[in-house]
Amino acid sequence: MHEKESYGRTVTELERSAARVDTLLKEWEQRRKAAAIRPPSGVAGLRAFKGGLQWPADGEVVSFFGRQKHPTFETYIQRKGIDIRTYEGSAIRAVMAGTVAYADWLKGYGLVLILDHANGFFSLYAHASKLLSKVGEQVRAGQVIGETGDTGLTGDSTLYFELREGTDPVDPLIWLSKRR
Repeated sequence: MHEKESYGRTVTELERSAARVDTLLKEWEQRRKAAAIRPPSGVAGLRAFKGGLQWPADGEVVSFFGRQKHPTFETYIQRKGIDIRTYEGSAIRAVMAGTVAYADWLKGYGLVLILDHANGFFSLYAHASKLLSKVGEQVRAGQVIGETGDTGLTGDSTLYFELREGTDPVDPLIWLSKRR
């Protein structure tokens, strides 16, 4: 029973962290508008690239977006992103050009980098072992923005990746290019 209680506490903590991400995105939008920060030229938002974005890391998707059932505890959680199992030290790449809105540690996510892709679209990269970009920096599509590592949360070197339209998560697999 202790394992199930621990799992429940972990889920609650992750829900709090997800709410913190929502707050961070809203605060970034307010600061961006107040400072008249513009996205990189030529960035029209992600909508035109649906199904064609490059992958944020090489590896296998091991957890999917949406409602997921825990195999042991028979409980459900709503996942807002995907987990990609990688080799430790693998490159984390920007899926599209954007401005770094957040680059720091966040409880439940580890080291996190959030990119603003304009028109209300954001990408989030979590469980990094190293971040290579700073807040306010403009990055190119495909630019290495961090490295993956075993953060101790998953037991593997795993990149957690989200796409959001405003604060609403969208299924990254619909937006990323099909793998061959």
